[in-house]
Amino acid sequence: MNDQSTVAGVARIDVQAVQKEQRSLYKKREKIHPKRVSGTYRSLKRWIMIVTLGIYYVTPWLRWDRGPGAPDQAVLIDIPGRRFYFFFIEIWPQEVYYIAGLLIMAGIGLFFITSLVGRAWCGYACWQTVWTDLFIAVERWIEGDRAARIRLDKAPMSISKLSKRMSKFAIWLLISAGTGGAWIFYFADAPTLFVDLFTLDAAPIAYSTVGILTFTTFTLGGLMREQVCIYMCPWPRIQGAMMDEHSATVTYRASRGEPRGPIKKGRPQEGHGDCVDCNQCIARVPSVSISATDRSWSVSPVRSASTPAMTSWPRSAVRVA
Repeated sequence: MNDQSTVAGVARIDVQAVQKEQRSLYKKREKIHPKRVSGTYRSLKRWIMIVTLGIYYVTPWLRWDRGPGAPDQAVLIDIPGRRFYFFFIEIWPQEVYYIAGLLIMAGIGLFFITSLVGRAWCGYACWQTVWTDLFIAVERWIEGDRAARIRLDKAPMSISKLSKRMSKFAIWLLISAGTGGAWIFYFADAPTLFVDLFTLDAAPIAYSTVGILTFTTFTLGGLMREQVCIYMCPWPRIQGAMMDEHSATVTYRASRGEPRGPIKKGRPQEGHGDCVDCNQCIARVPSVSISATDRSWSVSPVRSASTPAMTSWPRSAVRVA
């Protein structure tokens, strides 16, 4: 109900809110138990994880001969010497525009890949994805696949459950500490700093950096996981503006899959609507033939009047005569 009045020449409108309930901006995390899958894309994702992690952990240990008086570490950010070494490239502070140019090119490339093939960065190469996949692999190795992990979560605390959880957390902690240690190796000679860390001769900033990165890696990759993408990462808000109906992406139609469970005769299925996911809409797509000589089209009639209208036909329905 609106009450409009004018006080001292200013219009005032009292409006009652339609939505009275107060909703939280955040939702309590529901733990996700991904199941082990196989296939081309899963194998590709696994290999990308191995390659990217290998590059991150191994690169500080690579050597590159630059002559006498110069560091022989292939990739080194020498803050005291104000140099950045990348194999045969040496960048001085006044040449930082090279790095800015590389970052701009990387950003444009990311926009292009997203527009072309969808969430390739988020699904395969993002560091949150890579480390989360590594942590899930450890979790699956110790606690079992999806069904076993769900049973373990619901089971009361026991010696077996406690041992599995402690083993998992211990390996996660080692991975996290290795992640933080590998990062500081980019800023100093890796073999020397490695020895100094274990002999307690390293600088305090080295220990504090390793501690912070160990905590963040353990928390983000092991505990928060997809919450980082939902609440912390700005990229999902950006990539939505670069995708259209032609972008390759994973979508979900609730009307065809929820609520899950067998369909029982005589009982209405909430959420399914008229669709029971029989795949007949795919099997009965009109057959399209293309003549190789005159490129003429011929379309056979649809065999079922219940076939939904389709704006595009799958590639499998198109054949060359």
